[in-house]
Amino acid sequence: MNVMRRPRDHVAEARELVQRGRMAAMRGMPVEALGWYDRALAALHGGPRTEMLADLLRWKATAHRECGDTATAERLYAESHDVAVEAGYTAGAAHVANCRGIVAQRRGELSVAAELYEQSASLAERAGEVRLGVMVLRNRGILHAIRGEWDAAVQCFQQSLELAEGMDDTDGAMRALNNIATVEVRRRRYDVADGLYRRVLDMAHASEDAMAECICLLNRAEMFVARERLAEAELACTRALDLATRCQDGLRRATGLKLLARVRRERGDLTAAEAMLTEALDLTDRSEDALLVGEILQEKAACRNAEGDGKGARSLLGLALELFDGMDARPYAESVRAELAALTR
Repeated sequence: MNVMRRPRDHVAEARELVQRGRMAAMRGMPVEALGWYDRALAALHGGPRTEMLADLLRWKATAHRECGDTATAERLYAESHDVAVEAGYTAGAAHVANCRGIVAQRRGELSVAAELYEQSASLAERAGEVRLGVMVLRNRGILHAIRGEWDAAVQCFQQSLELAEGMDDTDGAMRALNNIATVEVRRRRYDVADGLYRRVLDMAHASEDAMAECICLLNRAEMFVARERLAEAELACTRALDLATRCQDGLRRATGLKLLARVRRERGDLTAAEAMLTEALDLTDRSEDALLVGEILQEKAACRNAEGDGKGARSLLGLALELFDGMDARPYAESVRAELAALTR
């Protein structure tokens, strides 16, 4: 007896696979998410270029970005943009403009990032994408923070926090709180910052978001370093590095290595510190994070200076300063200039 098989519903299959990928991404597991996204793309292969395809390409790009693969992310964002435009999908175009702004920001192209965020905000308003507007507001705050415009940065972060909490957007709230805390560290209001970090960690644990926990631990470790609480910094770094390795996140691993190298240097273990910084620089090749590269170079200079190699330290600081000045990262540039002045005495 012949039984006719029902044709596969490729769209429904892809939708289910995408949902699994989204859940993995929300748990801070971008590599797992990529596996689901690839299967969803295979299910849609040969089909029309729809809104769903634009979203899927963008989500896959973001997973690559979170793994530190900026070039692949950029290529997929461009493809997502083209599909969104062809489909007349304003919301999709708005989301991808924000994502491309993040890539430009990572590369130190802050003026390009600002233009893309403005474009994203305009499209989001037209499409009624309120949650995206919150993301863009937060990203604009990060640009202000990089430039040392602390009041403007906190204003953006605080507004985004209030909007995120009003929408029960846990991820948005965690990111806003984390960003506010980093500014408070810059202002040396450490107790305020630590209270915010503790709140973020509680939220990350409750939502099982490994990525959010990793980012918060790294920022908290930086605060501990600033306070010369090296044991606590090391503990936070070690946990963050475990999470970054589990998530296969090269960018956060590089950040953790940079911070742990600082701890090793402060304790006089210059060989271990140099090895960590070399690995961190290697990891930044794919992530293309200009700000992080500058910070790693600055820390390498401190190691060289501790070894008595003032000439090598000056050379590395010069490279870091060039990067920071090129992206208008004023507080970072000021820090390097202060170190250069100390070296010349």
